[in-house]
Amino acid sequence: MIRAIHFLSVDAFRSQKLPGSTHFDMVHAPPGEAKLWFWCPCGCGALVGLRVGLKTKPAHSPSWEWRGSVENPTLAPSVNRQDCGWHGWLRGGYWELA
Repeated sequence: MIRAIHFLSVDAFRSQKLPGSTHFDMVHAPPGEAKLWFWCPCGCGALVGLRVGLKTKPAHSPSWEWRGSVENPTLAPSVNRQDCGWHGWLRGGYWELA
């Protein structure tokens, strides 16, 4: 498991580039949604953005349901990275392999 360390500052998030770390952008998203940015947990260095909805999956696909915590986020369904092959879950603030 890899801890999803949350960064409030987008600048700190982008400069640290820690695998699995996260930044939620709620400013540039529709009400009830956010953009979850994370560095791929596999360590490939990819910066990934997902559309997430607060306790509901947004209608536009692809999207994920987010339970609302930025410190210990949980998403549903699983995250499947086609580029590098990493597939797993973000549960309670930890990335877990499927």
